[in-house]
Amino acid sequence: MFNGRVATTLIMLGLFVGACLLALGLPNKAAFMPLLIGIPGAMLCTAQLVIDLRHKATEPAGEAADTENEGLSELTSFVWLGLFAGSLLGFGFIAGAPIIVAAYVKFASRDTWGSALFAGAGTFVVMYGMFIWLLELSLFQGLILERLLG
Repeated sequence: MFNGRVATTLIMLGLFVGACLLALGLPNKAAFMPLLIGIPGAMLCTAQLVIDLRHKATEPAGEAADTENEGLSELTSFVWLGLFAGSLLGFGFIAGAPIIVAAYVKFASRDTWGSALFAGAGTFVVMYGMFIWLLELSLFQGLILERLLG
């Protein structure tokens, strides 16, 4: 009944809903970031779940799916998700996010270095401009940078 896509979507939906539920117990300023990410993420996961389930229902029964490539694609997605989490935990949002976005664009998307650097710089501008300059929020600095910078 479930394939890898549906399982992945359900896991991500659970993570986003869990983040939203945990944020409800936080003070307003602290709950802002998890809700800002969690609510749109949960909505997109719900839409993806509906798409996946409809696609599965309309798929002919005799058609064999290429499960090996699908499994490899999902494994790659989970590896990149782990790298994103590790980068954010290690280097924080301001430094870690642009680095990992640039790496993703270059290596996973197999795009040019120019595109990767542009994506990384754009991520930095959005993170710094939106959260530090505009909203005046202090973002997590990362465990590694926090120790290096004191």
